[in-house]
Amino acid sequence: MPVIDKINIPDCLVIIGLVVALILAIFYEQNELAMSIASGLLGYIGGNIKTSATTNRRNDKNESVH
Repeated sequence: MPVIDKINIPDCLVIIGLVVALILAIFYEQNELAMSIASGLLGYIGGNIKTSATTNRRNDKNESVH
């Protein structure tokens, strides 16, 4: 299976957008905004990792039954 099939495009776009916003906030010395964006980015990534792990476990169980 190609790697491109495993990439979630909407998640990548959100992460790229947040990283760009974080870089711009740091560049324009908006410290409070940069901290908010950074914490949101970490929370978003952490939530997606947790969701992906749960989904992968479900898929593994379903595939082993068939």
